[in-house]
Amino acid sequence: MGSSRSAGRVPDLPGSSRLVVIAFLTLLAGLLAVPLATPAGAVTDLALGKAANADSSQSGRGPSLANDGDTATRWCAADGNTGHWWQIDLGSPATLSGTEVRWEFARTYRYHVSVSTDGMAWTRVADRTASTTAAQVQSDAFTATARYVRITVTGLAASTWASITDFKVFGADTGTPPGPEPDPALRSRCAGTSPITCHFDVQPGNYDVTVVLGDPASPGVTSVQAEARRTVLPAVSTAAGSYARYSFTLNVRQPEGQPTGQGGTGRSGLDLVFSGQAPKLNGIGLAPASGPVLYLAGDSTVCDQPVAPYTGWGQQLPRYFKLGLSVANYGDSGESSSSFLSNAALFPAMKPLIRSGDTVLIQFGHNDKSTTASAFASNLTSLVTQVRSQGGTPVLVTPPVRRLFAADGTLTSTALHVNGVGANLPATMRQVAAAQNTSLIDLTAASEALVEGLGPNASAALYLAELNDNTHFSSNGANEMAKLVLQRMRELNLSPVPYLR
Repeated sequence: MGSSRSAGRVPDLPGSSRLVVIAFLTLLAGLLAVPLATPAGAVTDLALGKAANADSSQSGRGPSLANDGDTATRWCAADGNTGHWWQIDLGSPATLSGTEVRWEFARTYRYHVSVSTDGMAWTRVADRTASTTAAQVQSDAFTATARYVRITVTGLAASTWASITDFKVFGADTGTPPGPEPDPALRSRCAGTSPITCHFDVQPGNYDVTVVLGDPASPGVTSVQAEARRTVLPAVSTAAGSYARYSFTLNVRQPEGQPTGQGGTGRSGLDLVFSGQAPKLNGIGLAPASGPVLYLAGDSTVCDQPVAPYTGWGQQLPRYFKLGLSVANYGDSGESSSSFLSNAALFPAMKPLIRSGDTVLIQFGHNDKSTTASAFASNLTSLVTQVRSQGGTPVLVTPPVRRLFAADGTLTSTALHVNGVGANLPATMRQVAAAQNTSLIDLTAASEALVEGLGPNASAALYLAELNDNTHFSSNGANEMAKLVLQRMRELNLSPVPYLR
C-alpha cells in the first residue's frame, strides 16, 4: 500500500494505432451497440445529484431523496395538504426539453411544473392541474432555458401526500461536467452485459471515476458497486436515448475488502460491477484523486463484507458522496479497540495515510466483550490522540445495537453493549468524547430508537434473522445504519458534509 494518496496511477493505455484497428474491427463486426462517451447534445438527466429543496419535508424524507437516482427513497411533504412544492437547482442555466416525475404511488396527483433563471420569476411550462390519470410515472415535454425547476402539487387522491421517489430534468448538457472525461479505451476493458464488469490495473490510492449510464435505443436500470461490494450508486433508471452521468471518488487498496484478508483479498487494482434489471454503461473515465478521505475504523458491522448477505454500514456510505471525497473502510471482522490498535494491517497501516482534512470515524464495542471500562477508554483515547497527531479529525461512533429484545419489548443490556465485566461501553465512549473534546455520533441511541420503534418482528429485516444472526446487517439494515450516521454528521456539520450528494 502506498504511503501517499497520490500514489495511484492510471494504467498505460494502448497506442492510437492499435485503437484505430480495434475500433475498425469492432465496427465491422457490429459488436459495439452503444457510444463510448455521452453523445454531443444528448438528452441527459440534468437533475441527478444536484441541490434540491422544498417548502416542507418529513423527517428522514428530505428533498435530496427525490433526485438521488434511487427509486427506493423519496421526498415527502410534512403533511397531507396540497400546495407543497419541490425544486431543483441545476447550478447554471441549461436548455431543457422536459421532466419526468415518479410518484410514491400509482394514484392521481395534480401538479404544475415551473422554471426560472433566477429563482424569483417563474414561468409555468407544464400544467397537470386538471389531470385524472393515476399513472405513477408522468412525463412533460417543453422547451425552456432555466436554472431552477419546480413542481407544485395542487391535487391529491384520498389518503395521499405529496411524495416523489424520482424527478428527472431532461436537456442538452452542453456545459463541462465535473470528473474525468469518459475514455473509449477504458470502456473497452469492460466485459459482459448483465452484469457488466470492469477491471483497471491501477496502484493503491484514490481515484476520480466518471460513469455515463444509458443506451440510445433501450431503457436501463443500472446499479454500481466497487471493489468488495461497496455500493456506489443505487439503481438508476434511464429512458431510451437518455443518459445519466455520475462522478465519484473511490479508494483502492489491497486487500480490497477487509484489511486482514478475511473472506478473500480480491484482485489488485480497481473493480467495478454494473448490475440491475437492465444495466447500461455508455462510458467511463478514470483519473488519480488527491482530495480528502473519510477513514473508517471498526469491526464486522462496519467493514466491507466480501460475501452477501452480510453487509457493513461502511459499505453503504460511498453511495451518498459525490466527487471529491473517498471512503477508505479499514473495518475488520472480530476486531476490538485493542486488536485494531495492535494489528499491523489495521491502525498501523491506516495511520501513516491520514492527512490534514481527513476524518476518521471510530466504532468499537461489539468485540470488547471482556474489556474493562478503563481499558476501553484508554484504547479510544489512544486512537483519538494518534489521529490528531496526523492532522486528521477523529469522530467517535458508539456501536449499533444488537437485536435482542426483553419480554417488555425493550432491548436487553447485552443488546445495548453492557459487556461481560459490567462495562457500559457506549457510556464510556461518550465520556471519552467529552474528555477529549471529540465529536460523537451516538449510533447506539439512534439504532436503539430505530429497532425498538420497529419492534421484534419488523426489525428482523435490518439483520440476518434468517441466519439467526442478530448482530450483523442485511443490505437494507446496513443502509439504514449508514443513514443514521450521515444524519448525525450533518447535524455536527463535519468536514465531509459538503461532499454529500
